[in-house]
Amino acid sequence: MALRRWSAVRTGPTGDGILDLIARYYPKRAEVYVTSGMDGDHGEVSHHYGLHHRGSPTAAIDFGVGADARMGRDLAKWIEDEFGDLCVELIHTTPFADDDGFYVKNGKPIASYGAATDAAHADHVHLAMSAAQVAKALARLAKKAGGAAPGPARKRAPRKAAKRAATPKKAATSKKSLPPAAYHTVRAGDTLTAIAGRYQTTVPALVKLNPVITDPDLIQIDQRLRVS
Repeated sequence: MALRRWSAVRTGPTGDGILDLIARYYPKRAEVYVTSGMDGDHGEVSHHYGLHHRGSPTAAIDFGVGADARMGRDLAKWIEDEFGDLCVELIHTTPFADDDGFYVKNGKPIASYGAATDAAHADHVHLAMSAAQVAKALARLAKKAGGAAPGPARKRAPRKAAKRAATPKKAATSKKSLPPAAYHTVRAGDTLTAIAGRYQTTVPALVKLNPVITDPDLIQIDQRLRVS
């Protein structure tokens, strides 16, 4: 299910990956709504605006809590328990006794961001991750959930199998041939995450196939990208 978001919220590929983590695996996803993405009012230097962590582009998402502190505590605790070690930043403050702040800064747990910052995050959960961290977290949670069941293997008809056995040279030749490259022309609203999902690949794989991409959060309309 798609997460609810304020109409002005914009996200790029890394932010979309963070939202995918919550939408796929958070048990209480129906409670979640997104209040800030690339439009975060955090000044010019902020993970909301695509900084990097260990060479991988980052994004930050704010999940609104409003007056329901319990909702924020539950989300922050789930993030900490499931992939807190894969966060660049995690900030949230609630009045509950079992809320230890759930603070992460530059990839490391800390006791506090300071009284002012802690207090400013009483109405939302701030989560920043890099593209590499998102990929690892998705893989971890998919494995924990049992992963996607593989489709049934397609059986060859006996006649075709016999033909293949009778012509081993042709089979050997076919192994040397490579499938033709496939391309996608970027349209309005496209993101690398969406394109990767459409062609059953990953954002890192698309970046490797397209050296022209220097920032996965920035692709241009009418840009022709190789997808396989």
